Amino acid sequence: MTANNVKRVDLCVQYKHTLPPKSPFETNMGLSKMVNQSMPMVGMFLRNKFIAWFALIQSFHYYLNADPDQENSSGSKNAMDQSPMMKVVLSIIGICVCYMNIALPQPDAPPLKPKAVEDAKVVAKSVEGAKST
Repeated sequence: MTANNVKRVDLCVQYKHTLPPKSPFETNMGLSKMVNQSMPMVGMFLRNKFIAWFALIQSFHYYLNADPDQENSSGSKNAMDQSPMMKVVLSIIGICVCYMNIALPQPDAPPLKPKAVEDAKVVAKSVEGAKST
C-alpha cells in the first residue's frame, strides 16, 4: 500500500479556481448592444411608432439588467458605449419625435399651379401614346 501513496513532485500542479461567466449571454453582448443603441435612432428617422416603443422597452430592459460593476470597469468598457440611462433617454426622445405631429401638425401641401397641371397632362398623354405604339 505504501507504493500507491507515493507522490511525485513533478506531477503536482497547484489548483487555480476560475469563476464561471455571470450569464451565458455575456459573451455575445456585442449584437445586443448595437441593436439597443441604434433602435431609438431608427425610430426617430423612420418615425415608426412600433420601433420607437420597441426601443423604449428594450432600453428599459437593458437598464434593469445592466451590471454596475461592469459599467465602472474601464478595461471592458468601449469608448462608444452609452450608459443605460442615456439609452432610455434617447428612446423617450424617439417616441416624442414619432408623436410630434400631434403637437406640431405639418401644413398641407400647397395645390399644384395651373402650369404644372397642364405639364402633367402632357406627360401623361405622351406616356400613353408611347405605350400604345
